[in-house]
Amino acid sequence: MSDRTVHRSGIGPVGARELVLGAAALLILAQLALRAWALYPSWFYLDDLQMLDEASKGLDARLLFEPYDSQFMPLGRLLAWVVSTNGLVSWGLAATLTLAVQLAASVACLWMLSTLHGMRWEILVPLSLYLFTAITVPATMWWAASLNALPLQVAFFCAVATWWRYLRTRRWRWLALTLLVLGLGLLAYVKALVLFPLLALLALAYFGDGSLRNRFRVVARRYWPAVGAGVALAAAFSAYYLSQVPQLTTDSPAPVAGPLADTMLGTALPVGLLGGPWRWSEINPPAGLADPYGWATGLSWVAIAALVAYLGMHRRRTGRVWLLLAYYVLASYLLLLVTRAPVVGSVAGLEYRYLADVACAVALCVGLLLLPALGTDQGTEPRPDPVLRWRLPQRYAAAGVALVLLGGVLSTVGYARIWHTDNPGERFLRSAQEGLRDAGPVAFADTVVPDNVIPGYLYPFNTSVRLLPVVTENAYFPRVTGQLAVLGEDGEPRRAVISPAASAQPGPKEGCGWLVQTDPVLIPLDTRVFDYTWWVRVGYLASADTTVEVRIGSNVVEAPVRRGAHELFVNVTDDFGVVTLGGLPAGQTMCVDTIDVGTATPGGPL
Repeated sequence: MSDRTVHRSGIGPVGARELVLGAAALLILAQLALRAWALYPSWFYLDDLQMLDEASKGLDARLLFEPYDSQFMPLGRLLAWVVSTNGLVSWGLAATLTLAVQLAASVACLWMLSTLHGMRWEILVPLSLYLFTAITVPATMWWAASLNALPLQVAFFCAVATWWRYLRTRRWRWLALTLLVLGLGLLAYVKALVLFPLLALLALAYFGDGSLRNRFRVVARRYWPAVGAGVALAAAFSAYYLSQVPQLTTDSPAPVAGPLADTMLGTALPVGLLGGPWRWSEINPPAGLADPYGWATGLSWVAIAALVAYLGMHRRRTGRVWLLLAYYVLASYLLLLVTRAPVVGSVAGLEYRYLADVACAVALCVGLLLLPALGTDQGTEPRPDPVLRWRLPQRYAAAGVALVLLGGVLSTVGYARIWHTDNPGERFLRSAQEGLRDAGPVAFADTVVPDNVIPGYLYPFNTSVRLLPVVTENAYFPRVTGQLAVLGEDGEPRRAVISPAASAQPGPKEGCGWLVQTDPVLIPLDTRVFDYTWWVRVGYLASADTTVEVRIGSNVVEAPVRRGAHELFVNVTDDFGVVTLGGLPAGQTMCVDTIDVGTATPGGPL
């Protein structure tokens, strides 16, 4: 038997098998290198930092099972905790773990394809389409999204592989492994529920017989343990999820259904399948949106229609494969329609992270379309009398696949460069880190960071009191301090200046203002301030290091003062029109010339 001979099982001679495995390994390593180039120069974004903040409180059952923004994701919570244990914002560790899970997904894809079709050269086509598509890149670059998306991709490939082996052998171990994989997938992303119908469709399409009704009967009789266990697992998880996880929205999705179909299914998906989108919108950096040229979208639809027609005329039983792909795409659309789309609008359809696992379905379906399926006689096969006699030369088909792969690589590079060069949150927080690196402990006023760093809808995590401790150990937030700092618009720590809403009236003692000693001194403001969180700045000249009692509304604090001319900052939440100072030790004095009540704004350098 020559080296070119392929067994009926789909597994060629040992030498050929090793060559295919080696080529697949090189492709996987090439993808890993490209993803490493994209990931390591990048950084955290939005939800990433909040998840790290929550994970830093410690690992326990509460952390693991607490939903994050309507996502039940114990596996992601566990990975976030691992990253949080490596110190402040350890992007290197986060990126490395992301690459490790991506490697697992890529190897699982190869395993799935070899399980369904054998270790033959042709499986490198669907494998490459998965490895180098840009559809999966946004859900890899955004770390919080990768905690859901990448484990789901691993679960997809492993579940199909173990399920196929169970369908072929009916061995309990493969059913147990399938249920285990599905369970782990559900611990990463609720979208793993869509795998249950997918596996059922595979059983009906390839391991049933006769009419659709008979196929249901055959599958239910032949694989009844799997039917019972799968329904029980899906029902139990769904019941838990619906009862314990707050849902994102109850708004009607109807108004956005059409526009979302246009952006997601009419624009982003077809160009992504053919190597696009080739151009990215940067309206919300660094999370770029698909922004293909109009002509490219139209050309993609023409190419897809031509491919469907050509394969239908040359191969039998392609319809069931397109049904599998259509189911998965429709499920992805409906999930987005009833969750995120009513909140953010149809623009969500241009965000590939909601389509990332569709790339897994594409790899599965391309293999089923082009290659024999092992263990069944119901896979696609060449028509003995094709409708269309003309056949596409192999060199043209190979050139077409190469162009799709090249387009995917170029689109990946274009997307990654946005994260490398235009991440406002990274610039802001790295500036804060650098400014505080050698500063020692610095007292900060709690302020809201710019929207392009953390948007307002993530309140209270868009405040410096929540955000700064995630990235530095040098910031603290006291109620009373002699020095106060705030973050500037660029993230640089700045000396705090009080923008006054009210100020003290001039004091009666010339050259001193208000003379404070043991007895309380009531210092009136020029206007009464409403109930709010205020900073009160007291400018004083003290005779010695001591403490002073400060009464502001219902707030009473003992504040340290220093000998000489200094400032005192007190944070209060109340409405008031008078500031009362007193309680100095006998013989000590304190001249107060200014009192300003207002909000802390950036001043000069620290």
